Amino acid sequence: MRIDQVWRYPVKSFGGERIDAAAIESDGVRGDHLWALVDAETGNIASAKRFRRYGLLLTCSARLLNDDDPRDPASLELTLADGTVVRGDDPEVDDLLSKLVGHDVRLEPRDRTYDEAPVHLVSRSAVEALGTGDPTDVALRRFRPQLVVDTPDTTGFVEDEWVGRRVSVGSAVLEPHKRTARCVMVTLPHQEVPARRDMLREVMTLHQVPNVPEGKPMPCIGVYATVPTPGDITVGDEVRIG
Repeated sequence: MRIDQVWRYPVKSFGGERIDAAAIESDGVRGDHLWALVDAETGNIASAKRFRRYGLLLTCSARLLNDDDPRDPASLELTLADGTVVRGDDPEVDDLLSKLVGHDVRLEPRDRTYDEAPVHLVSRSAVEALGTGDPTDVALRRFRPQLVVDTPDTTGFVEDEWVGRRVSVGSAVLEPHKRTARCVMVTLPHQEVPARRDMLREVMTLHQVPNVPEGKPMPCIGVYATVPTPGDITVGDEVRIG
């Protein structure tokens, strides 16, 4: 097994960027989930899980122009749904984002804002087992992994067996601790990934399992992991399960 793709998502609920290598820090991929849109009135962080209000964020994307200081707004570049490209230090950025979502928001650097865990792994074989009809590289985007693992000699939902074990890759060690339960976000459009209203139902039909020991069955694809040993990873690195 090897690392097939590495992704990071500099802005919460935005599409991310595909990179060739990454530093896996104790709290996640360097540069990942360090920015968020904040409701100017309530101070709440915008999440696409509130899809009627913020679902459009998934059709935008964010990338870092350099890794020197990921919290420097000058290093952050956003591409909005209409193709507008704007940097984080542009004085118009908040107005453009507010216009996008229909009310006043601010782009702010934040503490890491993960819902579940700092690292999310998905295997190509799990997505292929769903038979979405989309090319695998497109279908993977729907599930927003940071690490995509190629398992050429195995089929199906192989990462289920990684929970409770150690995953070594590059100089980092990860500990998957729960399967990734899916929600309405997998049905929404993500850049070039089309909306699929039936996708959550498809996952439920094909792979409804407990996401934690003795939990109730849920539609799951992928696993969440913590980082006991930070390190560097590169596309092509061998993935070892211990």
